[in-house]
Amino acid sequence: MHAVVITFDLLDMSAEEYAGVAAELAPSFEALPGLLTKVWLQDEEGPHRGGFYLFADAASADGFLGSALARGVAENPHFAGLQARRFAVDETTTARTQPRVTVVPAPVRA
Repeated sequence: MHAVVITFDLLDMSAEEYAGVAAELAPSFEALPGLLTKVWLQDEEGPHRGGFYLFADAASADGFLGSALARGVAENPHFAGLQARRFAVDETTTARTQPRVTVVPAPVRA
């Protein structure tokens, strides 16, 4: 699995306007090949927003990062200071630290 974390600050856009844009874009993210989940991030007291994306594999993460959808996010004039980082998921340790949400299958214990 691979994760992508994108963060930015809203610029000249209210939280309500952003919520509307996010609702419109959600189906486009839902249709991304290999996307297991997208978690929408927000700072309730400030302009910070972002997303945590979990992909099934590196090719799916690469596909998203090279897509028109990702370019649209990166080029949005209302998203200042955008940063995107990609990570491989440590599935072994993650399997040990997910008490309520299963991200990876738990190891079989002998």
